[in-house]
Amino acid sequence: MKPWLWIANVVATILVGAAAILQLVDASSPDSSCGPQCDPHGYIVIFTAIPVLVVLLVALSALGSLVMRHRAGFWLELVAAAGCAFELLLLRSLLTVVHAVSVGAVIAATVVLAIVGLRKAPVRRQYRLPEPPYPAA
Repeated sequence: MKPWLWIANVVATILVGAAAILQLVDASSPDSSCGPQCDPHGYIVIFTAIPVLVVLLVALSALGSLVMRHRAGFWLELVAAAGCAFELLLLRSLLTVVHAVSVGAVIAATVVLAIVGLRKAPVRRQYRLPEPPYPAA
């Protein structure tokens, strides 16, 4: 597998984590497309912070797996991108169009890179101990 693909997936995972944080910041800012009249008590920040934390935890574990060159990092990267896409669907009415399009582009690029990485990554064989000889029956 080409080393640039691992690096590209690490960068894409970092961008997914940043996009998840920026979605929360943009949705809770007073100059979002909805304005402060939509959420005067801050419930959006409260209820969207939990999915952001889950996406960030999955993205960090994907980052660790990709740095260690484990194939599971690609699957975790796909889960983090799916969580970021779910968050984009939740907050699409509160985000600006430019921000929603840029987050969508980051998610699409991450999914493409993760799928290419899954197709190209070598599969390690599990080491199995030789079985002891069985006694004659």
